[in-house]
Formats: sequence, C-alpha cells, structure tokens
Amino acid sequence: MGLAAPTMAASSAVVLEYHHVSADGPPSTSVKPATFKAHLDYLAKHHFHVWPLPKLVERVRSGGHVPDHTVAITFDDAYRSVYTQAYPMLKAHGWPFTVFVSPGYIDGKYTHYVTWKQLREMAQHGATIGNHSLHHPHLVYRHPGESRQQWLQRVHHEIAGAQQRLEAEIPHPAKLLAYPFGEFSPPVEKIVRELGFTAFGQQSGAFGPNSDFTALPRYPIATAYASLDTFAIKVNSLPLPVASAQPASGMLAPDASTPDLRLALRPGAYRAESIHCYRGGDPIDVRIVARNPPAVEVKAKHPLEPGRTKYNCTAPSTTSDSWYWYSYLWMKPEPDGSWYQG
Repeated sequence: MGLAAPTMAASSAVVLEYHHVSADGPPSTSVKPATFKAHLDYLAKHHFHVWPLPKLVERVRSGGHVPDHTVAITFDDAYRSVYTQAYPMLKAHGWPFTVFVSPGYIDGKYTHYVTWKQLREMAQHGATIGNHSLHHPHLVYRHPGESRQQWLQRVHHEIAGAQQRLEAEIPHPAKLLAYPFGEFSPPVEKIVRELGFTAFGQQSGAFGPNSDFTALPRYPIATAYASLDTFAIKVNSLPLPVASAQPASGMLAPDASTPDLRLALRPGAYRAESIHCYRGGDPIDVRIVARNPPAVEVKAKHPLEPGRTKYNCTAPSTTSDSWYWYSYLWMKPEPDGSWYQG
C-alpha cells in the first residue's frame, strides 16, 4: 500500500507535525496509535532517514548534503499521549523526534500534558525539546487597547520567557520555535530572527536552502489527512522553489474577500504548466502570468471565512513520481476585528 519512495532532491527534507497520538483526541489534531505505527512502519520499510530536527535544519540551511528520503518528526504542545504512545514506538526504532513545549501548561499542571520529569526522560532518549511560546497565545494578534510596542514586548516575552523556563528544566533545549496555531507575521518573524531562532509554522510542504527559516513548513498530520497513501505523498514531496510570494503577509482585514496570491518561481524539475492550487480540498483558480522564470497568480473562487485558510499549490516532478509543494497561510479576523478562537 502507498507509493514507492522516489528520489528526493539533495538538501531538502520533510518535517511532520503531530499533536495527540490517541484514539480519544479531537480528530482535527489527533491520529490513532495504530495510524502512527503505520506511518513509522512506512518510513522503515522504505528506508527513510529520520534525523534530529536541529541537525536537519543546519544541514539544509548550509546547502549541505541531505540523504534521499530524510524526514524529521515533531509534536506540538507536549500532550501526555506523546509520552505514553508515540515515545515507546519511536524509541523502539531508535529514532529522534522533537517536542515543542509551552512551559506555562506544564508549570500549571494542566491535565493531558507531560511533566518536566517525562520531558527530561525523553530528552535522554532521542528527543529534542523546542519552544512553543510560554502560554500558547495567538502571537500575531494585538489585544484591544494594546499599543504596538506593548504587543511586540509581549511576543518577545512569550518566546524568550519560554526559552528561559526550558533552559531551567531541560539540558540544552534547542533554539527552535513552533508558532502557536502555526500563525506568524513579519513583525513576529523579526523578533524570532533577532532572538536567533529557527521557526516552523503549520503550512504544508517540504523545505530547502532557499526557504524562509523563520517560517518553515511542516505537514500537519491528523485524522482527515492521515491515510497511508496521503502520508506517502507528503513524505516524498519536494519544495516548490518559490523565489517570492506576494503579499508578504497573510494577515487580512476583517472585510477581505478573496485575496490574490502571486508566486514568482525559480527554475526546477517541475512542470510549471501543471501547477494546481487548492483551498482545503477545493480547486482554486491559477493563472500563469510569466513563463521564464515562471510566475502564477492564485485566487479562491469563494470569499474566505474568518479564521485560518491555506492555499496549497502542487506541481508534478519531471523526473519522478513525487510532487513539488508550497502552502501559503491567510489569517482573517472576525467581522468586528476580534480574533477567532483555536
């Protein structure tokens, strides 16, 4: 079952993002333990390399060689099921993984989260511990009555404060950040860059040396997108070589309707004339506006609702059965300007 693993481009890789590994978790952020096991079995059967995320980031950033079929496995929020379900399976394979932690949840002894002791144990057996902000807020959202400077100071504290707590509890936590809810904007990315972090969103795709290392993609894996065939396509994907994306920010006004996305692309072993883009599972309009080098304009057919929306664009490879992939995140407030929940 699933695709045979094609050859991937040197110095590119895929990062997988899980939350709960549980039969009882919310479908939007969970996979069943049997499904997670099937994913690991696929990686083992097809001889994938599972690398520590810090090593993978540094190798790709430098343009160094990354073996074909290399992935990293990450978990957001440090739910208890990561320790009870995922960790034993990964340990049996001898594979590293990363857990992105919001220390406020663990300090508050919230139910369904791991403890500091459990995190330290996992860190001793292949886990990298990363930063998921102190209290998991919508970092891009400026509270009512909050000045721009107050907002930026709060964002800085959420990231720097979380790192201080990690350093107090965990030997050598990585300077890797997973944005809460996968949300980021240019001012937030500037703080991340100044603090010396590499950061990840939840927009889909592989990444390579030309990717934005303050907003790297990961594939969110959850019930609706966790079939083995879908998983195989994702782990065998390649980064669509986007030279620039306009607009520079996916933050929208409350009255925004169907925003346009323009992608300027670098040459590569993909079929530019066959680029297709989707909003969820629905096709959206793609217009080729230049051919050498390629550029496309992408526009949804229906207005965006408040919340997070992704335009996912794919193009077939000219040399294998794999797909080049790029995802762009839009964030639209409620009509009254307030921020959506979750």
